Amino acid sequence: MITNNKETILLDNYWDNFKERVNESIDCIEANRLPSLQRLTIHVTDSCNLSCEYCNMRFCSKIMKKETVIKIIDEYTEMGGDTIHFTGGEPSIVPYINEIFKYSKDKGLTVSSNTNGYKRMDTKNIDKLKTSFDCCSREEFNRTMGKDCFDEVVENMKYYSETMKGKMLSITAVLNRKTYKHMLELVKFVEDNYHVYNLYFSNYKGSNLDYAFTNEEITDMFENYIPKVLDYLKETGSEYSYKQLALYKPHDFINEQDRFAENKVIPCYIQLSEMTIDSDGVCHNCSHLYRDGVKPNKVFNVTDTHLNDCFKGLKKELKGNYTYLDCHCETGCNTNLIGFNKAVMAKRRIL
Repeated sequence: MITNNKETILLDNYWDNFKERVNESIDCIEANRLPSLQRLTIHVTDSCNLSCEYCNMRFCSKIMKKETVIKIIDEYTEMGGDTIHFTGGEPSIVPYINEIFKYSKDKGLTVSSNTNGYKRMDTKNIDKLKTSFDCCSREEFNRTMGKDCFDEVVENMKYYSETMKGKMLSITAVLNRKTYKHMLELVKFVEDNYHVYNLYFSNYKGSNLDYAFTNEEITDMFENYIPKVLDYLKETGSEYSYKQLALYKPHDFINEQDRFAENKVIPCYIQLSEMTIDSDGVCHNCSHLYRDGVKPNKVFNVTDTHLNDCFKGLKKELKGNYTYLDCHCETGCNTNLIGFNKAVMAKRRIL
């Protein structure tokens, strides 16, 4: 089946090489072989320069050795890799990060990264940059981030907006009970100050009751706030942001353990063509499960093993079972990524 289903088309920018990976995954599964590694995420550090109140990452001061990163890049290139994503922690605090961006670009890779915007990075060799910006209230922003950093972030975002023109710059804002009433203010602030292809509203997935929605607040958001934001995005021609926000349903925000209950029956095919490497060099199937502290059943480490062997070994350990790897699949996943898996499961090839 060939489709241009809106849920799947949207993801081609949200998650790297979505269209190609859906089609390749379908072909490979039919041929009983493993898809190629198309998206590699490297956590170059476990350290961060902010202390966001709602963040559930466990930070320390660890930074991956530059020699290890170079080894990974070389071996990924040998494998015919496409996109390499540098994350953390906070990538901007890594002393060699700009050097690694250039090295990756010189190797012919598509370079992607994310940042909280507090410390500036050189964007010359970055193709895709995801930034975080939750609200436009200085007081609320500084309190949530755990540091007086609003002005620096705003100015650095303007720098990224200028230097990333013609490339892909996006902003992710976490929707929670403290920010949802100010969605429209944020959209207008971004529209007035930055050039981004997408302002993506991410739903808060934690259990901190200071941020988790009540059922009444979810109803309030969908009845009184999201419609106004959608109207504004439509009026201003922000098609991508409009369609992303329009995909949300109230259940996506419910503070329950089965928020993504579909994952109990829908195989996770997207993990077959990507891999995440932590700052110790240990390989993980899923970036979301890694973030939630879920350890792989068997350890494959790139510091002493070729990347290709790590990739094949890690996927082999799945033993053909791609469904419900851990209970965190119900809580820490993403509606967009489930759309990928649905497309592959239904064999919906994308034009």
